Amino acid sequence: MAELTINQLIKIILGIFVVVAVVGGLYLFFKNSVIDFFKNLFGNNSTKFIFALLK
Repeated sequence: MAELTINQLIKIILGIFVVVAVVGGLYLFFKNSVIDFFKNLFGNNSTKFIFALLK
């Protein structure tokens, strides 16, 4: 197995930080429009829709 050097560990940590920052930024950018869209997708009849799918 290859040994991890300090350089590789720093790159891995920075990569994880960048991924978390991008996902967090996308969530904050789209939370008001996309999440509300999916919450109101079925309106008030969501339980009826789910039960219809289960039949």
